[in-house]
Amino acid sequence: LSLEVAMQWNTQYTEGVYSFANTIHTHEGGTHEEGFRAALTYLVNKYAREKKLLREKDDNLTGEDIREGLTAIISVKLGEPQFEGQTKTKLGNTEAKTFVQKIINEHFADWLDRN
Repeated sequence: LSLEVAMQWNTQYTEGVYSFANTIHTHEGGTHEEGFRAALTYLVNKYAREKKLLREKDDNLTGEDIREGLTAIISVKLGEPQFEGQTKTKLGNTEAKTFVQKIINEHFADWLDRN
């Protein structure tokens, strides 16, 4: 398994997350996109609490709030991709979710600490 991610927030109110598995555009997302979204939401909330940007009594930020204005490209390479449906537009490999979460948790947390 390998992962490449490019992401940037902008001034738009919508999110644009584009995912690929073995260079196939997965229009409907899938497990790799789920892992990215879960890790991003977890890390931003953790960071906000550690830096006292959110108080204990405050609710966590929602994934939608965090991804507002985000443009991201997620590309995974797998030995045996399992696509859901006939159109191959959604990745179904459960290990892709775990892998993406692990990598994002490591590298994005490091980026947050440095910036």
